[in-house]
Amino acid sequence: MSGSARRRLDGRVTITVVGGIGVAFGMLLLGMEPRLVLVGFVTLAVGAAAWLVLDLSSEVTVHWWTDHSDEGDRSPRADRRVHALRSRLRATTQLRRTPTAIDPAAVAEAEIGATLVAIVDDHLLAEFGIDRIEDPDAAADVLGADLLALVSDPSARRSLTSRRRIHGTVTLIEEFCTRPHTTPRSSA
Repeated sequence: MSGSARRRLDGRVTITVVGGIGVAFGMLLLGMEPRLVLVGFVTLAVGAAAWLVLDLSSEVTVHWWTDHSDEGDRSPRADRRVHALRSRLRATTQLRRTPTAIDPAAVAEAEIGATLVAIVDDHLLAEFGIDRIEDPDAAADVLGADLLALVSDPSARRSLTSRRRIHGTVTLIEEFCTRPHTTPRSSA
């Protein structure tokens, strides 16, 4: 046991013993005729519970479930592209306030669309063994109508990445990336 741990234990024992003696002495002064063995056991139990709570409180951190910050996303599937996408979405709202000759919203939407397509393509290749460019029929079977439109039709991509529909599109991609599949498909 280290020196600081030993001093902390000695201090706790001292505080518990002094507290027990104080309770017993107070009971004697009030004429309660305490049973000293019972007072000792109760003091020991309360002291041990108090020190346990204090030790645990220094080890436990508070987690706010309503906090939706990037710091909370520590899952193994967190991708740097997701963080880039979030920062681009934030940048889009900031750029809208700045007048320029180039439409920043259009540039950001194009980048967001390209990032989402890259995420779908990467997952399709990694989990199903399908390269969408080389085997579009197999990709269509796995993706479904909405994701197929996102990755293959530029006008649908603009529609699916608009401010009104981006949340639904990202949810659709998340469901695609997390749904289990039975056997990996390969292009034949």
